[in-house]
Amino acid sequence: MLKVFLNHSIVYTLGNILSRGIGILLIPLYTRFLNPTEYGIVDLFMIIGTIINLTIAMEVTHAIARYYQEANSKQEKKEYVSTAFWFTLIVYGIYLIGSLLFIEELTLFVIGELSYKNVYLLATFSIFTSGIFYFTQNQLKWQMQPKNTMIVSVLNVVIVATMATILLLFTSLRLESIFIAQSVGNIVAMMLAIYFARYNYSFTFILNKLKEMLTFSYPLVFSSVAVFISMYADRIAIQQILDLEQLGIYAIAFKFASIAGLVMYGFQSSLLPLITKHYKEIDTPKSLIEIFNLFCFFAFIIIFGAITFSKEVVVLFTTEQFYSSYELIPILVLAVFLSNMYIFAPGLWLYKKTKTMTKISIFTCILNVVLNYLLIPYLGLVGAAIATFLSSSLSFILYVYQSQKYYYLEFNWIKLATLFLVTIVLACLIQYHLDKIIALNIIIKIVCLFIFIIGILFSFNYDKYLITRFKRIK
Repeated sequence: MLKVFLNHSIVYTLGNILSRGIGILLIPLYTRFLNPTEYGIVDLFMIIGTIINLTIAMEVTHAIARYYQEANSKQEKKEYVSTAFWFTLIVYGIYLIGSLLFIEELTLFVIGELSYKNVYLLATFSIFTSGIFYFTQNQLKWQMQPKNTMIVSVLNVVIVATMATILLLFTSLRLESIFIAQSVGNIVAMMLAIYFARYNYSFTFILNKLKEMLTFSYPLVFSSVAVFISMYADRIAIQQILDLEQLGIYAIAFKFASIAGLVMYGFQSSLLPLITKHYKEIDTPKSLIEIFNLFCFFAFIIIFGAITFSKEVVVLFTTEQFYSSYELIPILVLAVFLSNMYIFAPGLWLYKKTKTMTKISIFTCILNVVLNYLLIPYLGLVGAAIATFLSSSLSFILYVYQSQKYYYLEFNWIKLATLFLVTIVLACLIQYHLDKIIALNIIIKIVCLFIFIIGILFSFNYDKYLITRFKRIK
């Protein structure tokens, strides 16, 4: 299992690096053609799209993740996939038609100005296409096709980047360019994803299969919405308490903080199908502990780098009006990691305790909302980042606590917590004393990063968490 995981995670991580790398390279283009208010509108529709993706299809794609590997035959697998696909297409079609019928009212409600009617129309179609693409892309992961998943992901981003660049440079379109590019990228990548998994798609719709999947997945809708609110409550609160300009600055910080996903995505995408398939095997708990330690090794390096080089990255890729966002990146990187680390507490998922998962998500969601509205008036954007970090931390702790009751994993929490604290303290001290952007400081930071990598490598080697494991694989 460990060897398969490493092979799959490398492919997923490579694809994610390419996709996110292209996305980051687009930031200079976006920040030069879009002002903070317009960028805030783009981020607002991203939030709306996420809500739609989490709710109207009732997370049926995650039911496939749970049932696909345990299906008794290829025909039964096809029945699960096809039924879920047509259900997803139907509900997104209803959403699209409903949005078109009430386009003016929705434009005024969401943006507040009817002049953005065409923008809302294009954004709605982009959300529709992204929902179908999201389903077809996930299906490749559930079938454990990492290379094909990487291909469609990178293709999607390349098309979006190319079209957005051409439209922004050679037409008078601004916000419209972003949503047109997203729609085209989603459609092309979706068609390729369907082709890669074509043997699991057919004109089949079995109501009993749909009921079975929705019985499992419908509690996840409430859980996912709660997780979404926890992740985006900061942005909603910023829009209400501050303004769209501040939201645009925060959105840039979050975009850079998402570099944490370079590690997280590869681990998540490859680990969930493998856990579902192998969790009953006697060696699986040991393999999961090894994978978690490997994850922590890379996570600590990324956290250290994100804190020490946050200012340099923002100055390099954005304009002066966005420079203040660098102060938020370290806190948000930690929040991004913690909010996605539930994958290493699989007990609730494996034993179908979706209601418990929902309770945890709702509780931490309420906490996050309260903290945001308490801290933002006094601390501004920093308060929003702190609120997100604290609620993400509690969510991970509760997931681990509950999961251990059903699927116990013997993690070395003292060791990992100590390394985590050392990473943060060292990185913050370096950033504080080398805050000025000059060549000498950058060179010193690079040397410090190199020394830190060596130190963290020896730390894991001492406890046989890294080098010994790679030798065993060979």
